[in-house]
Parts: sequence; structure tokens; C-alpha cells
Amino acid sequence: MKQRWLVLCLIVVLALPAVTLAAPPDVSPAGALTLPPDPPARFRSQVVVQSVADFADLARRLPLYDEAFEAGQTELNLTQAEIDGLRQLGYTVVVLGEAPAQPDVWPSCYSKLADLNSWLAGYVAANPNLLETQTYGSSWCANQGGCTNPGGQTIPGYSLQVTRITNELGAPTKAGRFFVDGGLHAREIPGPELMKSFIQTLVSNYGVDPDITWLLDNREVYVVLESNPDGRRMVELGTEPPYNGSPWYWRKNTNNSAGSCGWPPSSSSQYGVDLNRNHIFKWDVAGGSTAPCDQTYRGVAPGSEPEIQAYENLVRSLIPDQRGPGDTDPAPPTTTGLMINIHNYTSPGSILVPWGWTTVLPPNNTELMAIGNKFNTLTGNTYDVSHSLYPVSGNTRDWGYGELGVPAYVIELYGNDFFTSCSLLPGVINTMLPVLKYAARIADRPYMRVFGPDAANLTVSPANVVSGFSFYLNAQINDTQNGNQTIAGAEAYLVAQGAVPVGDPGTGAAMTAVDGNFNSTTENVRALMNTNGLAAGKYLALARGRDSLNNWGPLSAQWINVCSWANANCSANGVDVLDIQLAAQAVLDYWNEGSYAGLYDVDSNGAGDGDLDVIDVMIIAGYFGATGP
Repeated sequence: MKQRWLVLCLIVVLALPAVTLAAPPDVSPAGALTLPPDPPARFRSQVVVQSVADFADLARRLPLYDEAFEAGQTELNLTQAEIDGLRQLGYTVVVLGEAPAQPDVWPSCYSKLADLNSWLAGYVAANPNLLETQTYGSSWCANQGGCTNPGGQTIPGYSLQVTRITNELGAPTKAGRFFVDGGLHAREIPGPELMKSFIQTLVSNYGVDPDITWLLDNREVYVVLESNPDGRRMVELGTEPPYNGSPWYWRKNTNNSAGSCGWPPSSSSQYGVDLNRNHIFKWDVAGGSTAPCDQTYRGVAPGSEPEIQAYENLVRSLIPDQRGPGDTDPAPPTTTGLMINIHNYTSPGSILVPWGWTTVLPPNNTELMAIGNKFNTLTGNTYDVSHSLYPVSGNTRDWGYGELGVPAYVIELYGNDFFTSCSLLPGVINTMLPVLKYAARIADRPYMRVFGPDAANLTVSPANVVSGFSFYLNAQINDTQNGNQTIAGAEAYLVAQGAVPVGDPGTGAAMTAVDGNFNSTTENVRALMNTNGLAAGKYLALARGRDSLNNWGPLSAQWINVCSWANANCSANGVDVLDIQLAAQAVLDYWNEGSYAGLYDVDSNGAGDGDLDVIDVMIIAGYFGATGP
């Protein structure tokens, strides 16, 4: 409803004669408010917006917040000069209170660029079976042999690095690649912290969390910690000698070839190119500045910046082009791959869907919105999902979807500043981690999987089973957040950790509805799974569901321990006294009551002979202290 209203407003506004607002006290050629370079105080403020045209106007005058306005956000941290300037232009600005103080030193919860790079190198070296770092290009300063800014500080330049996360010892061919990056806008420093936490979450939980274990056995995840390292270094320089102040709100890369800008940098004047306006798809259609010192300067040509050239070449090497060249050409349902570009901040957080270059809906809008809305459910419905309210071109999500056809998103993290307060940062990260994990889960066929039901609450009974015996896999199949269709079926698989990926949907063992019928949007299901021929070890029991429209959802996983016939209780210490006692009791029960427990009939190398006697107990006791035969 929100989008329909805004699109209607845009149509009406464009059809009317231009309305002249009261002139601002002073405007630059690009229309930005002229402000002191170092404002003394900021206030949390609500700008009252009447139309889509107002959003576009505000983005032009306050480019520091252009992405917030693009997403329809109006709660900002403004200086008194900005508040006064907007009021003179005719806007109503409600002051809500004091804004978070700009840090006068580097915030303790954020890593410096050198520390991020050092951490990554050490973490990759410590986890070679799950992590690999690849260099995919070089920054602007690296290509120049180093840069010296107007203050005399040198930025040597950096290699652009992507980290591949997958089980290197597993199947060589995996279905689905998920790409995510942070830091394209340098001052948005929560993004790289989220990337770091995402890497740690995947690696530390492999072999522990069944879903993450299955994920890294079957997907390739590509994470760029910092996609604009030169710009990030400029952010940090604000806290270092001779400046010794707040981190700079540096947005762009460090390309200074277009001319000199104000120094020290401010929100109204800084050199460089806005990398989120430089992508080749629909470059310079709308929403980018031609003034080199502006925040949204789009560069001299499409893809002119080395960071963007490398970015696009990297993603092209990972994800195939799956969409036709026309603006109205849809990507096929079988499209593989998914990408997310992390930014901040808005309040609440925002999930931006293609297109940005036009307010016309994209040909895969139904699928793109479904994925965005699903992401939002995983945040606890705390984010807004929307298209751009006014045209903005040359951005990452439009390039990813426009050129390759993959679902591509900009996520503006919830926050209270570009340097979100340390007290909020853990919550911001923890809210977004389920979104990133889900994106990787559906990356094999995202346009199809998002409409399929979720498989949740997987349990196995018993938790330990002797090889050759059966166990129950239980799950809940739920379509209430994926179209609300009736569940029509479910299936299960049993695979070894690191095994070859399972077959296409419909090839698993059928699961049955516990209540006897598939007739609800949520169904409890179960399947009796056998372990014939399995060696002792830890396995993954998998389940997925299908709705009445034949949409299959993604797989979910649970552990099942398969034991040898001698170590019937699956003790980590191997065959122990309890195993021997249980075997002896089984023999007594057989002699006294005739109750035959085949689990302890272990003659003939565990095959049994249909009888329980002392020999069975002696065979089990012979493996005392071992994990089994």
C-alpha cells in the first residue's frame, strides 16, 4: 500500500507545475546546503515529507542521507544549520532529541582496516578447509602507486579481497553461490563488522550446527569484508594526527583526478567517486551528481573506477548472466545465485529491491519482493521493504539484477548513525545474521525456493541409533510466511557430512503427515529412516516441504548419531560398562520372558543368529574401550 501511494504521488507531482519553495540561505551548484565543516551538535529530527518529489529534493540538498531518503526514511541526525535551512525551504522539521555524539576517537567496537585485514589473514590460515582468500583487484590508490591527500598523509592502496567459505573437502561441485559485501560506502563501518561476524558464525559452527554444516557442504559463500579500503582508510584518518578528531564521514573512493575539493573533507565537499553510482548498468540515468566534490559524484564514465571494475568482474566470474538484455526481460525461475550489498543506516532498517533507476516495477518484481519480505520476517519484521522512491542509477542492486538476473538487494542496516553506537551494534548484527544464512540456503534457486514452505523444528528419535536399525525424523513444514498455501508433501534424506549434494526435489523419502492428512498451511511430518550399511559416525538428516502449488522449500538439517553394533549406546568413550550391562540384561530378559532384543544379537560380526546368549555379551565385552568394530 505504501508503494502504491508513493508511485501515485510521483505521477501527480510530475504532472503538476513545479512548486518553488522558499530559497535556502545558500546553495551549492548541486543544490546542497552550505554548512560548517565541523558542526558543533546534532539533533535527532523528523522531517515531514509530503510527496515523492520532496524525498528527491531532500536527497539532493542533504546527500549525506540520500539512501535514507531513497528508502523513504525521514528520521535523521541533523545539525541546527541543516534544520534551519530545511525550515527556510518550507519543510517542517520536528526535533526529537539529541543525536548520538560523534565519536572523538575511533569507536572501540569497530576494527581498524589494518586489524580487519590482519584478522582475516590469520583466520583463513587457521581454517584452510573452510576458507580461502582471493585477490580480485586493486584499489584506486594501489593502481596509482599510492596517494597523498591534501593534508600530506599517504594511502598506499590495497588489494581487493574476497573470502570463499565452503567445505573444501566436500563435493567439488556445489549448487548455489551467495555473494555479500560491506563497506562500499567507506563511512558505513557496521557493514564490515557484520561481514566479519558472518564469516565467524559459519566457520565456528561447521560440524556443530547441522544447518550451517549442510550449508557449507552444499553452497559457496563469498564475502568481501571491505569493498572500498582506500575510502575506509580516509574515515580513520580523521581520528589520527594531525587532525585528532572524529572519524571523517568519507563516502567515496579516493580518486582525486577530477580536481581539488575542500580540506579537511566535509559532508558537502570531498573528492572521489561514489562507487554506488558508478556501476555500468543504467549509469547516469538519474540520481548521480556530475560535480566531483559532491557525495553522489558518479565518475567520468560507467565503471570508471577500479573498485567497480573489479567488483563486476568478480561477480560475473561467480554467477552467470541469466537475463535477457531488455528492461522487461524476466530472469527464469531456475535462476541461480543471490547477492546482497550492505549499507547503513536507516531507522528502521531498510531492504531495497530493484529497480533503483526507475519507478517502473522490474519484470521479476513478484519474486524479488517475496525474497525481500522473507528477509524481513527473519528480522522479526523490523525492516521496511521497498523500491527506490525516486530514480537513482548506477547502483549495485540494479547492476546485479539488470545484468545477471539474480535477486540483488541493498540492505540498509538499522542504526542511529553511520558509526552506529557500540551499544546497538551487537543487536544490529544478530538481527541480520539469519537473513544472510537464509540467503545462502536458497541461493541454488532463489526465485523458486522463496515460495516453498520452511522445514523447522527437526528432531530425531532416538538421537542415537545402531547401524542397521531405524529412527524417526520429525519436522514441522510451515508455509505461513511463504505464500500461505496448503502443505502438499514433504521428503527426507540421510547423508554423511561432506557428502555429494542430494537430488532434485521429489527424489527423497516421502514423509507422512502426523495427523494423517496434508490439509493445512502448517503440518507436522515424520519419516522412518533406515541406516542399513552405514558406518558408525555423525550424519545429517534432512527435510523439506512442498506446498499445493508444487513449490519446494529449502532443506533443513538435524544430526543423527549412527553407532556400531558393539557400542549400542553411542558413548564417545566407545564400548563401556553400560554397553555390557545392557547386553547382559537383554540376555536375561530373553531367557526369563522370551523378549528378543535384536540390538544385542551380535553373532556373525553383528549380523546375529536369532538367539541371545552369553556369547553375545562376551563379543560386546571384547570391544571394551574401543568405539566398535
